[in-house]
Amino acid sequence: MTLASIMLASRHALRVRPDPRPELVACLRQEYDARDVVLCSGGTEALRFALSEASQDFGRPPVVALPAYSCFDLATAAVGVGAKVWMYDMDPETLAPDLDSLERALKGGARIVVVSPLFGVPVNWAAVEACVDPFGAVVIEDAAQGHGATWRGRLLGSLGSVSVLSFGRGKGWSGCRGGALLVRGQVLPGVSSHLPGREPGLIGEGGIGVRALAQWGLGRSQIYWIPASIPWLGLGDTRYREPAPPRPATRMAASLLNYTRELAIGEASVRRARAECLLEHLRLGPQVKAVRADSEGEGGYLRLPLRLAKGLAGFRDPRQAIRLGVAAGYPASLADLPQLRARIVNSNERLPGGRELVRQLVTLPTHSRCGQVERDLLVRLIDAYEG
Repeated sequence: MTLASIMLASRHALRVRPDPRPELVACLRQEYDARDVVLCSGGTEALRFALSEASQDFGRPPVVALPAYSCFDLATAAVGVGAKVWMYDMDPETLAPDLDSLERALKGGARIVVVSPLFGVPVNWAAVEACVDPFGAVVIEDAAQGHGATWRGRLLGSLGSVSVLSFGRGKGWSGCRGGALLVRGQVLPGVSSHLPGREPGLIGEGGIGVRALAQWGLGRSQIYWIPASIPWLGLGDTRYREPAPPRPATRMAASLLNYTRELAIGEASVRRARAECLLEHLRLGPQVKAVRADSEGEGGYLRLPLRLAKGLAGFRDPRQAIRLGVAAGYPASLADLPQLRARIVNSNERLPGGRELVRQLVTLPTHSRCGQVERDLLVRLIDAYEG
Protein backbone atom coordinates (compact mmCIF):
# COMPACT_ATOMS: atom_id res chain seq x y z
CA MET A 1 0.00 0.00 0.00
CA THR A 2 1.42 3.39 -0.99
CA LEU A 3 0.15 6.93 -0.48
CA ALA A 4 0.28 7.50 -4.24
CA SER A 5 -1.94 4.49 -4.92
CA ILE A 6 -4.47 5.73 -2.33
CA MET A 7 -4.62 9.18 -3.90
CA LEU A 8 -5.02 7.77 -7.40
CA ALA A 9 -7.66 5.27 -6.29
CA SER A 10 -9.71 8.02 -4.64
CA ARG A 11 -10.36 9.55 -8.07
CA HIS A 12 -12.06 6.35 -9.19
CA ALA A 13 -14.04 6.19 -5.95
CA LEU A 14 -15.30 9.74 -6.53
CA ARG A 15 -16.29 8.88 -10.13
CA VAL A 16 -13.74 11.34 -11.51
CA ARG A 17 -12.16 8.44 -13.40
CA PRO A 18 -13.79 5.37 -15.01
CA ASP A 19 -14.99 2.37 -13.02
CA PRO A 20 -11.83 0.31 -12.28
CA ARG A 21 -13.67 -2.97 -11.70
CA PRO A 22 -13.78 -4.16 -15.35
CA GLU A 23 -9.99 -3.78 -15.52
CA LEU A 24 -9.59 -5.86 -12.35
CA VAL A 25 -11.97 -8.53 -13.66
CA ALA A 26 -9.97 -8.78 -16.90
CA CYS A 27 -6.71 -9.07 -14.93
CA LEU A 28 -8.06 -11.83 -12.67
CA ARG A 29 -9.57 -13.71 -15.58
CA GLN A 30 -6.21 -13.76 -17.36
CA GLU A 31 -3.90 -14.31 -14.37
CA TYR A 32 -6.02 -17.05 -12.80
CA ASP A 33 -7.34 -18.65 -15.99
CA ALA A 34 -10.97 -18.12 -15.00
CA ARG A 35 -14.11 -18.37 -17.10
CA ASP A 36 -16.14 -16.08 -14.86
CA VAL A 37 -15.09 -13.59 -12.18
CA VAL A 38 -17.40 -12.11 -9.56
CA LEU A 39 -16.06 -9.25 -7.44
CA CYS A 40 -17.43 -9.15 -3.89
CA SER A 41 -17.20 -6.90 -0.86
CA GLY A 42 -14.95 -9.42 0.93
CA GLY A 43 -13.41 -12.87 0.77
CA THR A 44 -15.92 -14.28 3.24
CA GLU A 45 -18.79 -12.95 1.13
CA ALA A 46 -17.19 -14.47 -1.98
CA LEU A 47 -17.00 -17.86 -0.24
CA ARG A 48 -20.60 -17.57 0.91
CA PHE A 49 -21.68 -16.78 -2.65
CA ALA A 50 -19.69 -19.77 -3.92
CA LEU A 51 -21.35 -22.10 -1.39
CA SER A 52 -24.78 -20.73 -2.27
CA GLU A 53 -24.26 -21.22 -6.00
CA ALA A 54 -22.73 -24.69 -5.60
CA SER A 55 -25.60 -25.82 -3.38
CA GLN A 56 -28.02 -25.38 -6.30
CA ASP A 57 -26.69 -28.68 -7.70
CA PHE A 58 -26.89 -30.64 -4.44
CA GLY A 59 -30.03 -29.41 -2.75
CA ARG A 60 -30.61 -27.44 0.41
CA PRO A 61 -29.33 -27.48 3.01
CA PRO A 62 -26.02 -28.58 1.45
CA VAL A 63 -23.51 -30.72 3.35
CA VAL A 64 -20.20 -28.85 3.24
CA ALA A 65 -16.88 -30.41 4.26
CA LEU A 66 -14.73 -27.89 6.14
CA PRO A 67 -11.19 -28.28 7.53
CA ALA A 68 -10.94 -28.66 11.29
CA TYR A 69 -8.28 -25.95 11.43
CA SER A 70 -8.71 -22.77 9.42
CA CYS A 71 -9.90 -19.18 9.49
CA PHE A 72 -13.19 -18.72 11.34
CA ASP A 73 -14.60 -16.98 8.26
CA LEU A 74 -15.17 -20.42 6.72
CA ALA A 75 -17.65 -21.07 9.50
CA THR A 76 -19.27 -17.69 8.89
CA ALA A 77 -19.82 -18.51 5.22
CA ALA A 78 -21.27 -21.95 5.99
CA VAL A 79 -23.66 -20.51 8.59
CA GLY A 80 -24.66 -17.83 6.11
CA VAL A 81 -26.00 -20.40 3.63
CA GLY A 82 -27.59 -22.60 6.29
CA ALA A 83 -25.27 -25.52 5.52
CA LYS A 84 -24.79 -28.73 7.41
CA VAL A 85 -21.09 -29.25 8.06
CA TRP A 86 -18.87 -32.30 8.06
CA MET A 87 -15.49 -31.55 9.63
CA TYR A 88 -12.44 -33.23 8.13
CA ASP A 89 -9.08 -33.41 9.87
CA MET A 90 -5.74 -31.86 8.90
CA ASP A 91 -2.21 -33.21 8.56
CA PRO A 92 -0.21 -31.09 11.05
CA GLU A 93 3.03 -31.64 9.15
CA THR A 94 1.76 -30.13 5.88
CA LEU A 95 -1.43 -28.19 6.77
CA ALA A 96 -3.09 -30.24 4.02
CA PRO A 97 -6.32 -32.22 4.33
CA ASP A 98 -6.04 -35.62 5.99
CA LEU A 99 -7.24 -37.58 2.97
CA ASP A 100 -8.66 -40.49 4.99
CA SER A 101 -10.72 -38.04 7.02
CA LEU A 102 -11.80 -36.19 3.86
CA GLU A 103 -12.90 -39.47 2.27
CA ARG A 104 -15.06 -40.20 5.33
CA ALA A 105 -16.72 -36.82 4.86
CA LEU A 106 -17.50 -37.62 1.23
CA LYS A 107 -18.86 -41.07 2.13
CA GLY A 108 -20.98 -39.34 4.76
CA GLY A 109 -22.67 -37.19 2.13
CA ALA A 110 -20.55 -34.04 1.77
CA ARG A 111 -20.73 -32.83 -1.83
CA ILE A 112 -19.10 -29.42 -1.42
CA VAL A 113 -15.53 -29.42 -0.09
CA VAL A 114 -13.59 -26.32 0.97
CA VAL A 115 -9.79 -26.62 0.90
CA SER A 116 -7.73 -23.73 2.30
CA PRO A 117 -3.95 -23.60 1.71
CA LEU A 118 -3.00 -21.70 4.87
CA PHE A 119 -0.34 -18.96 4.95
CA GLY A 120 0.40 -19.57 1.26
CA VAL A 121 1.66 -23.13 1.84
CA PRO A 122 0.57 -25.19 -1.20
CA VAL A 123 -1.04 -28.59 -0.78
CA ASN A 124 -0.95 -31.52 -3.19
CA TRP A 125 -3.95 -30.53 -5.29
CA ALA A 126 -3.84 -33.68 -7.44
CA ALA A 127 -4.23 -35.82 -4.31
CA VAL A 128 -7.24 -33.75 -3.22
CA GLU A 129 -8.91 -34.09 -6.61
CA ALA A 130 -8.21 -37.84 -6.76
CA CYS A 131 -9.97 -38.19 -3.40
CA VAL A 132 -12.96 -36.04 -4.33
CA ASP A 133 -13.63 -36.86 -7.99
CA PRO A 134 -15.18 -40.34 -7.50
CA PHE A 135 -17.95 -38.74 -5.45
CA GLY A 136 -18.82 -36.01 -7.96
CA ALA A 137 -18.25 -33.32 -5.35
CA VAL A 138 -17.31 -29.69 -6.02
CA VAL A 139 -14.04 -28.52 -4.48
CA ILE A 140 -13.84 -24.83 -3.59
CA GLU A 141 -10.24 -23.64 -3.40
CA ASP A 142 -10.16 -21.00 -0.69
CA ALA A 143 -6.96 -19.21 -1.73
CA ALA A 144 -7.50 -16.22 0.56
CA GLN A 145 -3.94 -16.56 1.91
CA GLY A 146 -2.36 -17.91 -1.26
CA HIS A 147 -1.06 -14.84 -3.10
CA GLY A 148 2.41 -15.46 -4.52
CA ALA A 149 2.28 -19.24 -4.04
CA THR A 150 2.22 -21.80 -6.85
CA TRP A 151 1.69 -25.52 -7.33
CA ARG A 152 3.16 -27.16 -10.44
CA GLY A 153 3.79 -23.66 -11.73
CA ARG A 154 0.15 -22.56 -11.38
CA LEU A 155 -0.95 -19.81 -9.03
CA LEU A 156 -2.90 -20.76 -5.94
CA GLY A 157 -6.36 -19.52 -6.81
CA SER A 158 -6.22 -21.10 -10.28
CA LEU A 159 -6.34 -24.78 -9.24
CA GLY A 160 -9.97 -25.45 -8.33
CA SER A 161 -13.00 -25.49 -10.60
CA VAL A 162 -14.20 -22.87 -8.11
CA SER A 163 -11.72 -20.59 -6.32
CA VAL A 164 -12.04 -17.74 -3.85
CA LEU A 165 -9.61 -14.86 -3.34
CA SER A 166 -9.50 -12.32 -0.52
CA PHE A 167 -8.08 -8.81 -0.71
CA GLY A 168 -8.57 -7.74 2.91
CA ARG A 169 -6.10 -6.10 5.26
CA GLY A 170 -3.10 -8.30 5.84
CA LYS A 171 -3.48 -10.30 2.64
CA GLY A 172 -0.66 -10.57 0.12
CA TRP A 173 -2.50 -8.37 -2.39
CA SER A 174 -4.68 -5.93 -0.51
CA GLY A 175 -7.41 -3.48 -1.39
CA CYS A 176 -8.23 -3.18 2.35
CA ARG A 177 -11.49 -4.96 1.54
CA GLY A 178 -12.78 -7.13 -1.25
CA GLY A 179 -12.82 -10.65 -2.59
CA ALA A 180 -13.45 -12.55 -5.79
CA LEU A 181 -15.17 -15.74 -6.90
CA LEU A 182 -13.43 -17.43 -9.85
CA VAL A 183 -15.14 -20.16 -11.88
CA ARG A 184 -13.71 -22.54 -14.49
CA GLY A 185 -14.89 -25.37 -16.71
CA GLN A 186 -18.51 -26.53 -16.65
CA VAL A 187 -19.35 -25.86 -13.00
CA LEU A 188 -21.79 -23.17 -11.86
CA PRO A 189 -23.00 -22.43 -15.40
CA GLY A 190 -25.59 -19.93 -14.21
CA VAL A 191 -23.30 -17.79 -12.07
CA SER A 192 -23.70 -14.07 -12.68
CA SER A 193 -20.82 -11.63 -12.85
CA HIS A 194 -22.88 -9.10 -10.88
CA LEU A 195 -23.93 -9.58 -7.29
CA PRO A 196 -27.38 -8.56 -6.10
CA GLY A 197 -27.59 -5.59 -3.78
CA ARG A 198 -26.98 -1.90 -3.96
CA GLU A 199 -23.81 -0.41 -5.37
CA PRO A 200 -21.54 1.01 -2.64
CA GLY A 201 -22.19 4.71 -2.08
CA LEU A 202 -19.69 7.45 -1.33
CA ILE A 203 -19.76 6.61 2.38
CA GLY A 204 -18.76 3.03 1.65
CA GLU A 205 -16.08 4.16 -0.76
CA GLY A 206 -14.78 6.67 1.79
CA GLY A 207 -14.59 3.97 4.46
CA ILE A 208 -12.19 1.99 2.28
CA GLY A 209 -10.12 5.13 1.81
CA VAL A 210 -9.84 5.64 5.57
CA ARG A 211 -8.82 1.98 6.02
CA ALA A 212 -6.20 2.35 3.31
CA LEU A 213 -4.69 5.43 4.94
CA ALA A 214 -4.58 3.65 8.30
CA GLN A 215 -2.94 0.59 6.74
CA TRP A 216 -0.35 2.77 5.00
CA GLY A 217 0.38 4.87 8.08
CA LEU A 218 0.37 2.23 10.79
CA GLY A 219 1.70 -0.80 8.94
CA ARG A 220 5.25 -0.31 10.19
CA SER A 221 6.72 -2.50 12.88
CA GLN A 222 8.05 0.57 14.74
CA ILE A 223 4.56 1.96 15.37
CA TYR A 224 2.22 -0.99 14.80
CA TRP A 225 2.35 -1.70 18.54
CA ILE A 226 0.25 1.43 19.12
CA PRO A 227 -2.98 0.21 17.45
CA ALA A 228 -2.16 -3.40 18.40
CA SER A 229 -2.23 -2.40 22.08
CA ILE A 230 -5.82 -1.10 21.84
CA PRO A 231 -7.99 -4.11 22.83
CA TRP A 232 -11.23 -3.08 21.11
CA LEU A 233 -9.50 -2.89 17.70
CA GLY A 234 -8.82 -6.62 17.92
CA LEU A 235 -5.82 -6.47 15.58
CA GLY A 236 -4.35 -9.93 15.19
CA ASP A 237 -7.28 -11.57 16.96
CA THR A 238 -9.31 -14.32 15.33
CA ARG A 239 -12.99 -13.79 16.01
CA TYR A 240 -16.16 -15.27 14.62
CA ARG A 241 -18.12 -12.73 12.57
CA GLU A 242 -21.82 -12.99 11.89
CA PRO A 243 -22.70 -13.57 8.21
CA ALA A 244 -23.36 -10.59 5.97
CA PRO A 245 -25.01 -10.84 2.55
CA PRO A 246 -22.63 -10.67 -0.42
CA ARG A 247 -22.38 -7.21 -1.95
CA PRO A 248 -20.49 -5.77 -4.92
CA ALA A 249 -16.90 -4.65 -4.44
CA THR A 250 -16.18 -0.96 -4.07
CA ARG A 251 -14.48 1.06 -6.78
CA MET A 252 -11.89 2.20 -4.22
CA ALA A 253 -10.83 -1.36 -3.37
CA ALA A 254 -10.71 -2.43 -7.02
CA SER A 255 -8.64 0.61 -7.95
CA LEU A 256 -6.19 0.00 -5.10
CA LEU A 257 -5.72 -3.54 -6.36
CA ASN A 258 -5.07 -2.34 -9.91
CA TYR A 259 -2.49 0.21 -8.77
CA THR A 260 -0.66 -2.10 -6.34
CA ARG A 261 -0.57 -5.30 -8.38
CA GLU A 262 3.10 -5.04 -9.37
CA LEU A 263 4.07 -3.99 -5.85
CA ALA A 264 2.27 -7.04 -4.45
CA ILE A 265 4.12 -9.35 -6.84
CA GLY A 266 7.43 -7.88 -5.66
CA GLU A 267 6.42 -8.20 -2.02
CA ALA A 268 5.56 -11.87 -2.56
CA SER A 269 9.12 -12.51 -3.77
CA VAL A 270 10.49 -10.80 -0.66
CA ARG A 271 8.26 -12.87 1.64
CA ARG A 272 9.35 -16.09 0.00
CA ALA A 273 13.04 -15.22 0.25
CA ARG A 274 12.78 -14.18 3.90
CA ALA A 275 10.86 -17.29 4.86
CA GLU A 276 13.45 -19.49 3.19
CA CYS A 277 16.24 -17.57 4.94
CA LEU A 278 14.59 -18.02 8.34
CA LEU A 279 14.13 -21.74 7.73
CA GLU A 280 17.77 -22.04 6.73
CA HIS A 281 19.00 -20.46 9.98
CA LEU A 282 16.54 -21.91 12.50
CA ARG A 283 17.60 -24.93 14.55
CA LEU A 284 14.76 -27.36 14.05
CA GLY A 285 14.15 -30.36 16.28
CA PRO A 286 11.56 -32.01 18.53
CA GLN A 287 10.55 -28.69 20.10
CA VAL A 288 10.52 -26.62 16.88
CA LYS A 289 9.23 -28.10 13.63
CA ALA A 290 8.69 -26.53 10.22
CA VAL A 291 5.61 -27.14 8.13
CA ARG A 292 6.49 -29.26 5.10
CA ALA A 293 5.08 -27.80 1.87
CA ASP A 294 4.26 -30.10 -1.04
CA SER A 295 7.39 -30.83 -3.08
CA GLU A 296 5.75 -29.62 -6.30
CA GLY A 297 4.74 -26.28 -4.80
CA GLU A 298 6.42 -22.98 -4.06
CA GLY A 299 5.19 -21.22 -0.95
CA GLY A 300 3.93 -17.66 -0.88
CA TYR A 301 4.50 -17.44 2.90
CA LEU A 302 2.04 -14.77 3.90
CA ARG A 303 3.59 -15.73 7.23
CA LEU A 304 5.99 -18.52 8.14
CA PRO A 305 4.21 -21.30 10.08
CA LEU A 306 6.07 -23.30 12.71
CA ARG A 307 4.94 -26.01 15.11
CA LEU A 308 6.25 -25.34 18.60
CA ALA A 309 5.79 -27.99 21.27
CA LYS A 310 3.80 -25.68 23.57
CA GLY A 311 2.96 -22.87 21.18
CA LEU A 312 3.48 -19.33 22.46
CA ALA A 313 3.38 -20.58 26.04
CA GLY A 314 6.73 -22.31 25.59
CA PHE A 315 8.66 -19.05 25.24
CA ARG A 316 10.51 -17.76 28.29
CA ASP A 317 8.83 -14.39 27.67
CA PRO A 318 5.80 -14.74 25.37
CA ARG A 319 5.32 -10.97 25.35
CA GLN A 320 8.75 -10.49 23.80
CA ALA A 321 7.84 -12.99 21.10
CA ILE A 322 4.64 -11.09 20.36
CA ARG A 323 6.53 -7.78 20.17
CA LEU A 324 8.81 -9.31 17.54
CA GLY A 325 5.80 -10.32 15.47
CA VAL A 326 5.35 -13.96 16.50
CA ALA A 327 1.64 -14.72 16.41
CA ALA A 328 -0.40 -17.62 17.70
CA GLY A 329 -2.40 -19.58 15.16
CA TYR A 330 -6.17 -19.91 15.23
CA PRO A 331 -7.30 -20.20 18.86
CA ALA A 332 -9.81 -23.01 18.35
CA SER A 333 -10.81 -25.73 15.95
CA LEU A 334 -13.77 -24.86 13.74
CA ALA A 335 -15.42 -27.90 15.31
CA ASP A 336 -15.39 -26.12 18.68
CA LEU A 337 -17.07 -22.90 17.56
CA PRO A 338 -20.45 -22.54 19.34
CA GLN A 339 -22.00 -20.94 16.24
CA LEU A 340 -21.16 -24.02 14.17
CA ARG A 341 -21.57 -26.85 16.66
CA ALA A 342 -25.27 -27.53 16.06
CA ARG A 343 -24.65 -27.84 12.32
CA ILE A 344 -21.85 -30.41 12.52
CA VAL A 345 -22.86 -33.86 11.31
CA ASN A 346 -19.84 -35.75 12.70
CA SER A 347 -19.67 -33.99 16.06
CA ASN A 348 -18.20 -37.05 17.79
CA GLU A 349 -15.09 -37.25 15.60
CA ARG A 350 -11.91 -36.38 17.51
CA LEU A 351 -10.00 -34.49 14.76
CA PRO A 352 -6.59 -34.82 16.48
CA GLY A 353 -4.60 -33.10 13.73
CA GLY A 354 -6.64 -29.91 13.85
CA ARG A 355 -6.50 -29.75 17.63
CA GLU A 356 -2.76 -30.33 17.61
CA LEU A 357 -2.40 -27.31 15.35
CA VAL A 358 -4.47 -25.22 17.77
CA ARG A 359 -1.98 -26.09 20.53
CA GLN A 360 1.24 -25.77 18.57
CA LEU A 361 1.07 -23.54 15.51
CA VAL A 362 2.66 -20.08 15.55
CA THR A 363 3.66 -17.86 12.63
CA LEU A 364 6.58 -15.52 12.03
CA PRO A 365 6.52 -12.30 9.97
CA THR A 366 8.04 -12.42 6.49
CA HIS A 367 7.12 -9.00 5.08
CA SER A 368 9.62 -6.52 3.66
CA ARG A 369 9.46 -4.21 6.69
CA CYS A 370 10.81 -6.96 8.92
CA GLY A 371 14.50 -6.06 8.62
CA GLN A 372 17.68 -8.02 9.20
CA VAL A 373 17.90 -6.96 12.86
CA GLU A 374 14.36 -8.19 13.54
CA ARG A 375 15.00 -11.46 11.68
CA ASP A 376 18.20 -12.11 13.67
CA LEU A 377 16.27 -11.52 16.89
CA LEU A 378 13.57 -13.95 15.72
CA VAL A 379 16.13 -16.66 15.01
CA ARG A 380 17.72 -16.24 18.45
CA LEU A 381 14.31 -16.24 20.09
CA ILE A 382 13.23 -19.48 18.40
CA ASP A 383 16.60 -21.13 19.04
CA ALA A 384 16.14 -20.40 22.76
CA TYR A 385 12.65 -21.92 22.79
CA GLU A 386 12.22 -24.08 25.88
CA GLY A 387 8.96 -25.88 25.15
